[in-house]
This record gives sequence, C-alpha cells and structure tokens, in this order.
Amino acid sequence: MTRHKGRAAAWFAAGAIAALGVVIAPRFVRADGSDSAAERLQRVEDRQEIEELFTAYGATLDRRDFDAFGRLFAEEAVYAGGPGTPVHGRAAIQALLQQQITSNPSHLPAPDFHLYFNPSIQVDGNRAVASSKGAYIIPDLANNGARIVFFVTYDDTLIRREGRWVFMSRTIHGGIPAPKSK
Repeated sequence: MTRHKGRAAAWFAAGAIAALGVVIAPRFVRADGSDSAAERLQRVEDRQEIEELFTAYGATLDRRDFDAFGRLFAEEAVYAGGPGTPVHGRAAIQALLQQQITSNPSHLPAPDFHLYFNPSIQVDGNRAVASSKGAYIIPDLANNGARIVFFVTYDDTLIRREGRWVFMSRTIHGGIPAPKSK
C-alpha cells in the first residue's frame, strides 16, 4: 500500500469512528422532576435495546439472514423505502429486502456493510419514535479501501411486543444516491 493510500484509509477509518461515536445524549429528566430513578433507568434501557435493533437491522441484511431480518418488524409493520408504494406486513417487508439485496442490480462488490449513526430516540412507555442516519459501504477495490454507496435518514416508529422492541414503521429518505447501473 502506498503512503498516500494508507493515509486515506486511516482518515476514512477515523472519520467513520468519529461519526459513529458522536451521539448527543438526550435529557432523560422531565422538566418538573417527577420521574423516578426506575423510570429514567427504564428509558435508558429501552433506548439501548432500540439501538441494538438498529444494529440488528444492518447486521441481518449483511449476513443475508432474511428470516432474522423479518423478525425485527411487527406483523403489521409498514416499510417505505424509496419510490413506490409502502410495503405492509412483516412477510412482505422481508421478501422485498431479500429480493432487492440478492438481485444486486448495481452489481456491487461484496462484502457490504450497513451502518447506522446519530440516533435520536424518544421513548414513551411501550412506544417510541426515532430518527437516525445510515450508510451502505462496499469495498473500493481500485483504491484498496471502502466506498459509501448511499447515505439515508431513517424515521421510525417502534413498539415493544412480547418484551422486545420491533419496528412498527420504517421510512427511508435518500441522501447520497447509489451509482447508476452499467
């Protein structure tokens, strides 16, 4: 590896680590101070479980474990990602993502990685709303590094079902677009 490429890879890694590590902690105490320590602790635990759900979203897609991916959604969930009509229902969401990823219409090299960062999560009992950012990374074989294919914003409604958090709705808003197919 040339010195220039090594520096570029180091800068990319440092930037990715910084982007993933910069999270502004929300204020968990209500203005009137009425929250008990147990209520505040529960919200912190809920937030952590929701962040684990975000991580599982990307990890299951990266492993091509579409059964596990489907279980991240409520049975009646809604998924809106890109142009077209939103998809309704866990099975339909699972089938859509499986078809999109396994068909690889842009002929992108493997392996690929879904990242999420900058979550903003508001928990209210067994429901929550969240907004976060995401990126899809692939190898950049020509430069011995990595390349961001797209950058998105996720808007989510979440619900606790049978003791675990799942997506009730996930809406994806595009940022940096994917490359055109050749």
